[in-house]
Amino acid sequence: MRQFFQLFLVIVLGISGGGLLAWQSIQSTNGFGALNVGAWSSWPSSGDANSDPYTRAKVASYGEVPLGAAEGIAFTAPTDDAGELLLRECSYELAGKTPPARMWTLAAHDLSGLTLDAGGDRARFLVSTQIARRADGSLVLHVGPQHAPLNWLATKGRGRYQLVLRLYDTPITSTSGILDTNMPAIRKTGCQS
Repeated sequence: MRQFFQLFLVIVLGISGGGLLAWQSIQSTNGFGALNVGAWSSWPSSGDANSDPYTRAKVASYGEVPLGAAEGIAFTAPTDDAGELLLRECSYELAGKTPPARMWTLAAHDLSGLTLDAGGDRARFLVSTQIARRADGSLVLHVGPQHAPLNWLATKGRGRYQLVLRLYDTPITSTSGILDTNMPAIRKTGCQS
């Protein structure tokens, strides 16, 4: 009876430990097949039918249809460049350049992948064709609950969220484009109390 109990305990610990490690690898923003640039991460092969099992599990866990390589690529940022979690009650500045793309969108999503309500009649996402840029082509975007001039994506409420930047019709999905990817830096500018 004692040997049966020990065997049962080993099996339960093995299944629990394996399940925990698999869940952790699926939830991680790093790992096999990930492309990380600053706070941004992406899985370029997520829309590929021949992607690795971890990438397929990650896509399945979010329940979304990923962009195919010919369509574009999505980058997610759950933290700012300092490594702090993005919070709805805080304001952030995104500055720099985006990778070349015919068009891109930026949206704030909750941790389950749903687009956040911006409140009132405010837009739930920014589109590249409507962005004011600097003379050198760089941009400054403001994300947060406090109104900001020009390029502002509103958030409301409290708690964690993530930014999702989707690039459409971009050369970054080719192996040559991945090597020289630049993404906007994310910097916290303040929080509401």
